[in-house]
Amino acid sequence: MPDLYEYDKKQGEQTMIEADIGKRRKEQFVENLREGDVINDFFAVKSKNPIRPYKRGTWFDFVAADKTGEIFVKFWGGDNRDRVKRLYDSFSVGDVVQIRAGNVEIYDEKPQISVNETSGGLRRCSPSEYDVSDFVPALDENRIEELFKEIKAEIDGVKNEQLRNLLEAFFSDSSFVEDFKHSPSAMTHHHNYVGGNLEHTVGVIRLCKTICGMYSGVDKDLLITGAILHDVGKLREYKTTAAIDKTDEGNFIGHIVIGDRWVREKIDDLRESGKDFDVELENRLCHILLSHHGKYEWGSPQIPKLLEAFVLHQADLMDSQVKNYMQLREEGRRLTDDDWTVVWDSGLGRKRMMHLGDR
Repeated sequence: MPDLYEYDKKQGEQTMIEADIGKRRKEQFVENLREGDVINDFFAVKSKNPIRPYKRGTWFDFVAADKTGEIFVKFWGGDNRDRVKRLYDSFSVGDVVQIRAGNVEIYDEKPQISVNETSGGLRRCSPSEYDVSDFVPALDENRIEELFKEIKAEIDGVKNEQLRNLLEAFFSDSSFVEDFKHSPSAMTHHHNYVGGNLEHTVGVIRLCKTICGMYSGVDKDLLITGAILHDVGKLREYKTTAAIDKTDEGNFIGHIVIGDRWVREKIDDLRESGKDFDVELENRLCHILLSHHGKYEWGSPQIPKLLEAFVLHQADLMDSQVKNYMQLREEGRRLTDDDWTVVWDSGLGRKRMMHLGDR
C-alpha cells in the first residue's frame, strides 16, 4: 500500500495524492482534532458550498465528517479558477475524500481544517479504500434489536384490528423492517445516526404512553399507531452511504407527505385484499401524520386538530429537543474542558451558552 504521506506535485499544480491500494482504517477522528494538528486522513463529505473568489484566488468549503463528529474544511486555491472548479466537481456529498497536509485552526471558536493547494490536497476515494463504519455513527446492533422488540410489543398491544392490520402490513415486510431498524432520523440536529429513527420512534411512543396514563379520553390505539408511523417517510427521505444525505424524493417532497402517501397506499392494499378500513379512521390517522410538526413554519402541512395529533406533536417535539440538547452538550465536551461553552444550536438558529455538567 502506498504511504499516505507520499505525494507528487508538479510546479504550479494542485497536490496529487496517490490512491491507496486496499482498505485502510481512519486514525484521525474529528472528536480528537486539536488546533495545530496536521491532517492526513479520510473524511466523508456531508455537505458542500459553492466555489467563490477571494483576494488570492478561488476557494470553497465543505463539511467533513466521521462517526465522531463533523468539521468544516476550507480549500484555498490559487488564481486558476478552472483548476479549483475541476477539483470541486470531482467529489460529491456522500463521497469520502482524502485530505493531505491540512491544518487544524480555530475560527469563530470552533476548529476547522484549512487546506492550501500549494502545500496540501484533496482526493476522492474509492469505496475499496475505506471502511464505512469509520464515517457514519451507528447504534450497536444489540441496542437496535432491543428497541425493535419494543416496537413489536406495541404492535401486538394494539387492540383496534384495522390499525393492527395496517401496522402488520408494514412490519411483515422484511426489507421494510431492515430499513426501519437502520434509518437515521436527520442529517443534523437530533438522532442523526444509523438506528436514530428507531430510537426516536421508541422515545415518542414512551412519551405518548405516559400521557395516555395521565389523561383520560385519549384514543391510545390511534395515538400509538401514529407514533410508530409518524416518521416512516424518513426511510425514503434519507440515504446512508459514507454520510447521511437526502434522496431526491426527500428533497422534493419530504418525509411527512411521503409517510402520508405510504400509509394510504398500505390502506388501499388492505381494502383490495378484502380487509375493512374505515375512511374516518384513515383520515384521523393521516391527519396525525400530517400535523406532527405542529406548525406550518416547521414544515407541517396541517396543524393538530385532534387531541391525539396534539399529543403526538408534543411528544415528537420533546424527544427531538431533549436529544438535540444532549448531542450539543456532547459536542461541547469534545471542544473544551471548561464547565461552560458556546455552541451552535441548529434548532434555534443561533449560538447559545451551555453548562456542560458532570462528565
